[in-house]
Amino acid sequence: MAAIEFLIIGVTIVMGFLADKMFHKTKISAVIILIAFGFLLGPVFGLLDVSEESVIKSILPFIASIALIFLLFDGGFEFDIFRVAREIPKSMLFTFLVFILGTAFISGFIVISLGWGIMSGALLGAVVGGSSGAVVISLMEKTKFRKETKSLVTVESTLTDALVIITAVIIIQLITEVAGNFTIGTIAGLFLSSFSNAIVLGILAGMIWIIFSNKFEMANYSYMLMLALLFGLFAVTEEVGGSGGIAVFTFGIVLGNAKKMAKFAKLESINPVSRTSKLFQEEVTFFIRTFFFVYVGLLMSISFFTIDVFLISIGIIMLVLIARWAITRLLLPELPGNDKHIVIAMMPRGLAAAVVATLPIRSGIVLDNFQEYVFTVILLTNIIATIGIFLFDRNGENGEKEKHHKEIK
Repeated sequence: MAAIEFLIIGVTIVMGFLADKMFHKTKISAVIILIAFGFLLGPVFGLLDVSEESVIKSILPFIASIALIFLLFDGGFEFDIFRVAREIPKSMLFTFLVFILGTAFISGFIVISLGWGIMSGALLGAVVGGSSGAVVISLMEKTKFRKETKSLVTVESTLTDALVIITAVIIIQLITEVAGNFTIGTIAGLFLSSFSNAIVLGILAGMIWIIFSNKFEMANYSYMLMLALLFGLFAVTEEVGGSGGIAVFTFGIVLGNAKKMAKFAKLESINPVSRTSKLFQEEVTFFIRTFFFVYVGLLMSISFFTIDVFLISIGIIMLVLIARWAITRLLLPELPGNDKHIVIAMMPRGLAAAVVATLPIRSGIVLDNFQEYVFTVILLTNIIATIGIFLFDRNGENGEKEKHHKEIK
């Protein structure tokens, strides 16, 4: 590897750090900055070879699989099943209705406008159907919206990260394995086999790790051993016909909630993941998130930005906004104006969509401009969310100041 590649790796890490800092100060999404940086590195200035024969293109399946594993494990690990089940059932209902309605709208739009099959349209709808937990949580954490509003969009984005990947993987299986002969029985069978095998193996792997970590003192290398189990779980589940992504997500949920589960069952306190491992997981997730979004920028091309791709992407975004507006009016009529507006605008797509956008071609599914639509939607939705924070959070602050000023008078 030439010196320039090592320099670019170092600069990319620094860019990820600066993008994160800039985001906290300006609310400009780090996703936009990182994709733009990758786009400048490859397609614009040609500092890295991004041709079809290049190493960057050839390692795409491996990079996407690694990102998928870490994304789902991290999502499961951070998913507090007790909090979601106890405190915010309305958020879960909102999440599923927005995802289902948005996916249905997009599927119909794609079938009508592009002439794709229903399942192909549903695949694109599922990939761009959910907001990004990493982006939403970061955007909302320092705003002045109501706690209920923050909880709503946080739970939605956390759930849809997994929904996007799981739904897309299952639709790909339907397209490739069932080959268009869809019946209720075959679809139900595929869903059950994908879920049941994966969930059982994920829970089993989680229990094995909990027992192993409690029985043996693992001050050193515990995170590496956990990664070994994680990669092995993904591979074995895929081999037996289940979804490796669902298994990894389940494994993350078991480890992330093990302490609370033990307390709930009045068992001996357990701690399957050390504080050091948690900190290292955060570092690894930052590293993968940074490099994957830069990688997305590298995979883009100036030819992506055509009028047709832009118009279809705008159509997709408008349908998502309509779905969010309709469900918000239906389920959340009590929210004040600015909170309602931010719930509708808080729709940034992120790492889950970018990762899953690479899966169809790897499965032999060729759909014209599929990645172009997904990447363009990612960029535009992050811009919309950034503008939404700037407009509605600022207006909320001004409103509070005016109210306080009137009370003084």
